[in-house]
Amino acid sequence: MELRELSLQFSYESRADDMVQEFYIPVLECAVSYDRIAGFFSSTSLAIASQGIAALILNGGHMRLLASPELSREDGEILQKSVQGSARFFEEKLLDSLEAVSSEFERDHLEALGWMLEHGYLELKLVQLLDEDGQQLSGPEIFHQKIGIITDSRGEQLSFSGSINETAMGWLGNIEEFKVFRTWLPGQAEFVAIDQRRFADFWEGRRSYTRVSDLPTAVREKLITYGRQFERERFLSRHYCRTRKSRRKSGAVDRSLSLFPYQKEAVEQWSANGGSLFFEMATGTGKTRTALACVNRLVKRYDRLIVIIACPEGTLARQWQRHEVEPAGFEFDLSLIADGTNRAWRSTLSTALRQLATGYIHQLVIYTTHATGAGEDFIRLISDCPPGIPICFVGDEAHGLGAAQRKKALLERYQYRIGLSATPERWFDDLGTAVLRRYFGGKTFEFTISDALTTFNPLTKKPFLVNYSYNPIFVRLSEGELEEYMALSRRISGLSRLSQTDERYQLRYEKLVRDRASLHKNAESKLPELKKLLTSLGSDTENLLLFVSPEQLPPVMLLLKELGIPAHRFTEQEGTRKLAKLGGLSQREYILEHFRKNTYHALVAISCLDEGIDIPSADKAILLSNSTNPREYIQRIGRVIRQAPGKRRASIYDFIVAPGEDSRLPPQLREFEKKLFGKELVRVKEMAENAINNSDVRRTIDRMSQEGLQWR
Repeated sequence: MELRELSLQFSYESRADDMVQEFYIPVLECAVSYDRIAGFFSSTSLAIASQGIAALILNGGHMRLLASPELSREDGEILQKSVQGSARFFEEKLLDSLEAVSSEFERDHLEALGWMLEHGYLELKLVQLLDEDGQQLSGPEIFHQKIGIITDSRGEQLSFSGSINETAMGWLGNIEEFKVFRTWLPGQAEFVAIDQRRFADFWEGRRSYTRVSDLPTAVREKLITYGRQFERERFLSRHYCRTRKSRRKSGAVDRSLSLFPYQKEAVEQWSANGGSLFFEMATGTGKTRTALACVNRLVKRYDRLIVIIACPEGTLARQWQRHEVEPAGFEFDLSLIADGTNRAWRSTLSTALRQLATGYIHQLVIYTTHATGAGEDFIRLISDCPPGIPICFVGDEAHGLGAAQRKKALLERYQYRIGLSATPERWFDDLGTAVLRRYFGGKTFEFTISDALTTFNPLTKKPFLVNYSYNPIFVRLSEGELEEYMALSRRISGLSRLSQTDERYQLRYEKLVRDRASLHKNAESKLPELKKLLTSLGSDTENLLLFVSPEQLPPVMLLLKELGIPAHRFTEQEGTRKLAKLGGLSQREYILEHFRKNTYHALVAISCLDEGIDIPSADKAILLSNSTNPREYIQRIGRVIRQAPGKRRASIYDFIVAPGEDSRLPPQLREFEKKLFGKELVRVKEMAENAINNSDVRRTIDRMSQEGLQWR
């Protein structure tokens, strides 16, 4: 666009006109040169006009600036670095789109100042007033002229002059006005020419009462004095840019998220339920994206906002940040990791909340874990946040927040709440389940595995999840294992009712349930059967996940090595801290990356892969260690039925404890073994329900059920 195509006024006045959006940015977008005399300059002007400054550079243009030597401390330091040749900020940042360049300049305007100086896009001279003897004035007099001259690619020009400085205060805060003259309008070209001559006289040092210093000289002679009002500058710039960005981005996140009809329905239900809802959605069906659409509504609604995203562990929290929130286009004023990997999170969060309270920042996102979110330090800091600032709490894999200690993370202070889980019901914990249901609004939106397998994605023309086959492998407990299992079950039965009303009993109850489950998971007969299975798979062991117990991990790793299957363990011991020796990746990220590349054919996991870790390439799962807890086995199905390029179906191999045929067992143990198998069959039927070989599996378990009932 050219200058003469713009619809410009003859004069502009702050408070009456939007001088930045209606004048400053549009004329800079047309410019190939910008000559400016300003009493004061601050790099914040680059931030508020980032779109126009970026366009000036992309047009191949440049800016010449004459200003007083009073600058902010940060600007002064950047000027010194540019003179010393150390201001190489944007070497790898500058990009080929106006929006990208604009956002870089807006976010990093101090760096932008140094980069523009170093690469010739900005020439800066500093002006001092002199007395009759040619000496620098020491009184209050300052250089205070304000003129701007814009030239476009056709040579058309405009000039503006008035009271406005090249600062955020000038463009946004003060009561300012300026007149505009254009060469293409009758009678105005001479006014533009006068402003040009005045600029040239000052720039070339032809005015006897001023001394003009090139930047190196100015720095060397320490002519720069640090201004006192630039904290207000930063505040104005930050506030304006955030507000403008919010307007500019208001539809961008919506377009990026691009919800499917069922996700839109979930968002509307969340809104209708007062901004609190449980999203019970199958793995791979977009719970995260749906939650972010809810968050985006709040981002657009509130000038000040805190968003807390709490995950079971830090790897998943960082996955949210890097693969979900940032790619969707959210641009919070500050993002903060608050967990054990960031030792300074307490002080950083405390500072951020003070900045939010005073208006220095406006929107904050905190990525944390269930454990940290339930901790005393986190709760204390959040509780000090002013009540007028709304907080949105997103609980990912929210079923974990129903545990006795984790429930402390469910603060009433959180005005908006989003609970995400494919399986929100807590196994043998009606009290924890009830707490979660109540906290997240008492209602649930459901989109099940069955829905996802039968609903087609309009973009890919495929179901949202791939079909899978379910292959049960039957094993048996030893007599000693059965006796111990029975003893634990009696104690669990005695505590069941007490645990529903008393937290002290709940902790003891949960431990006994875990102990009993461990017996089941570690049945001695499982390892020989695993070897048979892996041998039968032959070379088809790529993209394989093995879920084991801690006790099974060492022998399983030895077995894989024996069979020549490249594998790596994936447990809580594999760290989340970034390491230089791993190319800036954490140990977990490094392992997952090599699994995706097939360097490792198999991952052997205890529980870390149960919740949220995204590895869609996996197409086989062996459940060596499993339980009758629906959450666990549904989560594990979800790990391998996500859609991925070239993936047609998934296979699940499940080790099931079944009754044997040993008639020497005491009658009491034989009866108990049958009851135990009955519980296992409930899980088998549910896992087989949506499998493509469902009818075959049902025939098998019907046969085994009949055999078990007839067995004496």
